[in-house]
Amino acid sequence: MTDPTVLRETDDLPTLLAHLKGVDMTSLLEQADPADLRRLTTSISTPGELRDLLALAGDDATITAFIAKGGVEAMLDQVFGLMPTRLLPEKIGADGGTVEWHIGTPDGEKTYHLTIADGTATGTRGAADRARTTLTMSAPDLLRLCAGTLDGVAAFMTQKIKLSGDMLFGAKLASAFDTTA
Repeated sequence: MTDPTVLRETDDLPTLLAHLKGVDMTSLLEQADPADLRRLTTSISTPGELRDLLALAGDDATITAFIAKGGVEAMLDQVFGLMPTRLLPEKIGADGGTVEWHIGTPDGEKTYHLTIADGTATGTRGAADRARTTLTMSAPDLLRLCAGTLDGVAAFMTQKIKLSGDMLFGAKLASAFDTTA
C-alpha cells in the first residue's frame, strides 16, 4: 500500500503517476485527503496524463470515487478548460456552434457547454443559451472520451453517449480534438 502523502509530496504529475502504478487505488482513495486529489486533478494538462490516471483507476466505480472525493466541479472544470486547447480547427472548418454536455456525476447531472467559433473554443459551466448539439454521458465516459480511450462514434452506437440536435455537427466532434498527446 502507498502512503497517501505521496499525493502531496510529489509535484511532478508524470512522476507521481509512474509512482502510483500497481497501487491499490481503492485503498489509496479511502485514505487520501480530498485537497490532494483536487491538486492532482488540476495538474492534468494533457490527454496523455488523463489517460495515465484513468489507467490507474481502472473501472467506473474507482473513477467515480476519485471524482467524488476530489471534487466533481474540480474535475469537470479542468476537462472543459483543457478542451479548447485540444481543438483541431481544420477539422471543424468554418463550421461552429455550441455543444451542451450533460454529465452524470456522483453529485447528480452537471451541465457544461463548449462554444466553437472561428477556429477556437471556450468551455463554460452551465447550460447554453442555444445548443446546436447536446451530448449526454457519464463522467467516466467523458474522461475516457477526452483521454482518447473511448471512441465517440462507437460510444454513440452503443448508447454510452446520447446525442440530440444537429447529428452531423455532433459526428464532426469525434475527430475535432487532439487526444494523442
